[in-house]
Amino acid sequence: MTKGSLRYALALLFFANFLSYFDRQIVSVLQTDLESAFSMTREQFGYLVTAFTLGYMVFAPIVGFLTDRYKRTRLFAVCIFLWSLATIGSGLAGHTGSKAFLYATRFFIGIGEAGCLVIGPTLLSDYFSREVRGKALSAFFLALPLGGAAGYLLGAELAARFNWQNAFYCAGAPGFLVAALVWALVDPPRGGTEKGPSPDPHAPTGPLPKGIRPYLDLLRNRTLLFIILAQTFAVIFLQPLLHFGVEYFEVKYGFSKQVAARTLGTIAVIAGAAGSMLSGFLADRLAKRTRGAYALLSGIAFAASLPFLLTGFLVKDKMIALPAIGLGAFCYFLCMPAVNTHIANIVSPQQRAMAFGLAVFVLHLLGDMAAPPVFGRIADATGSTEKTFIGFSFSLLFASACCLIAARYAPREGKPPPPTDSSHPAPSPPG
Repeated sequence: MTKGSLRYALALLFFANFLSYFDRQIVSVLQTDLESAFSMTREQFGYLVTAFTLGYMVFAPIVGFLTDRYKRTRLFAVCIFLWSLATIGSGLAGHTGSKAFLYATRFFIGIGEAGCLVIGPTLLSDYFSREVRGKALSAFFLALPLGGAAGYLLGAELAARFNWQNAFYCAGAPGFLVAALVWALVDPPRGGTEKGPSPDPHAPTGPLPKGIRPYLDLLRNRTLLFIILAQTFAVIFLQPLLHFGVEYFEVKYGFSKQVAARTLGTIAVIAGAAGSMLSGFLADRLAKRTRGAYALLSGIAFAASLPFLLTGFLVKDKMIALPAIGLGAFCYFLCMPAVNTHIANIVSPQQRAMAFGLAVFVLHLLGDMAAPPVFGRIADATGSTEKTFIGFSFSLLFASACCLIAARYAPREGKPPPPTDSSHPAPSPPG
């Protein structure tokens, strides 16, 4: 592929990922509208997030299994079409007045978006070589803060100018065009940019086995296992911040919904964009001379984010608190592209989609599926969203520890291990 076609593919996949976070996050800024329209408590609103997570979690391994066996661009396009249709359905739920209908649409958005973080990174890993893969994936994951911020900023403006139903309609409509463009993309050869043998000594050779066995084989990869656990602890904090952050700023600082959404969105754009883009450049350089560079960078950054976040939640002066939360968010977003690049680099090209599918399943099952309703219940019981945020932020210490352990087990990203005699068992990763 030419440089121009690679840039086009990266831009298109970035925009697809941008829309996925936009469609996912817009529900958060509409919290009070939905609670009023459907007579919801904060805990019930948390279960609205859980409905999305359930669809996302359950179907991620299924999408991963299919992705490693069928044409990825076509499957990705179907996923984009599905989540866009379901986003429009979220607006239609207002005409039915049914909570069940609204929960169902969020569930189907989760099903569609399961394809984005499973298929997108695998395509980019085959479009771009290992030497620049971190930068490409950093650009792709830049969609997380930008798309999430757009959900807050544009969602609040659309709801204010029109109503919350029209906000959902505007969010879902662009996805149909993006789906058509992704359908026409070239599906690159799997592993076409790789040099040398697979970095995963447990990777099977020949056709992939059917059933659950491929996922069990992946769990034998210790560095992959600890990276997945790190992501799990990280989202335990992130999901409540994304879904309850606007209300938190409204209550603590007396902001209007629009100002609170603009504040959280600005933090996400500045800190998220800076962290995400810097992540790829730092980790790609570090990987040339350090084992487990991507996991190591993430472990340090997760730990560094905690004192900033605690300062932001504990200090009352917004001139100190908001920049502190921004610095914490910067450190957090420095981790996200790095841990996903680490996954792409430590499994075989034939297993990448299943590895990302497994990661999505585990981190949502053990992490953010329960986090929003549990956070809402604790906040309701204590009467303090702020204290609840403080408690949840300590999960980042566990995320940091898991990343550092993953770095210990990781092979050198830039130097795949030498071939082994097929008649002898493959050695375990260095430990």
